[in-house]
Amino acid sequence: VVPSFRDSLWTGRFGFEACKECSGQDVCSSTEPGIQGAIPEEVRKRPESLRSCHPTHSWSAIGPHAYDIVKDHRLSPTPCGRGNPFEKVLDLDGCVVILGVGVNTITLWHYYEDILKVPYLGKYHPEQRHLSYCTAGLRIQYEFPGIMHDVARASGIMRTGPVGKSTSGLIRARAFEKFLATIMADDPFCFTVRPPDRESDDLAVDALRKAERMLAAWRRGPAPLPGQINWPEDDPNLVREDCPAFAGWHSGGSKVYPLCKANGRHPDLFRLGGVFNDYGLTSCARCSWNLRFPSGE
Repeated sequence: VVPSFRDSLWTGRFGFEACKECSGQDVCSSTEPGIQGAIPEEVRKRPESLRSCHPTHSWSAIGPHAYDIVKDHRLSPTPCGRGNPFEKVLDLDGCVVILGVGVNTITLWHYYEDILKVPYLGKYHPEQRHLSYCTAGLRIQYEFPGIMHDVARASGIMRTGPVGKSTSGLIRARAFEKFLATIMADDPFCFTVRPPDRESDDLAVDALRKAERMLAAWRRGPAPLPGQINWPEDDPNLVREDCPAFAGWHSGGSKVYPLCKANGRHPDLFRLGGVFNDYGLTSCARCSWNLRFPSGE
């Protein structure tokens, strides 16, 4: 099973052209190339390959379980949540393999984020069933991939070794799922990086602290996710100008927007260029920094 994604949100060519004329089917008929490199493309192009039906995050599979792995992706409301092929790989006790790349390339870090509908989930695009994940919180695995790679190795869930001239990694899917559940049960905000205190905007400090906490939670033993998490209420009018990540108010068209250094660029605004291509809109009410450092205290 390999990724055959076509996530072109930032280039203006968003998703597969074939999806515009298709209402969803067990196996995608599109022959449009993915953007994950030569190896996934070779798998996708094999005559026996089957492709899952998702406008931006389809997967290609070969082998006796290929159809069962891909057939339900058309029902998944998000790229990485319920119904995505990872769940079938879990059932089969399969493995996640990274060839010459880091764990930041494992899209399925978002699995429980999608399922739990975390407050930092990001901008949702219903037509493409897509999420622009980082718009409501930069992710530790993308901003600090080396830290998360070390976490995966130190936790014991990933084994590494040479494949050709590269160093590659292997993670049992069930171990990966248990690790995800454990660290999110311990800290549901563990994947977003925020200012570490009221003064500093050094997100690396927060990343290192969260990595340490992930490993500590895992050492205590696997833990299930809670049945329900009471997320903070949203308030789009709340702007914490005292936050070290606050990037100021900026004019865009006829409006003025509050921006945040710890949120990724927004798909509705990045084409304005300049600072809008660097930072995202504030999301203070549902931000972990706001919860840790309440206003006026």
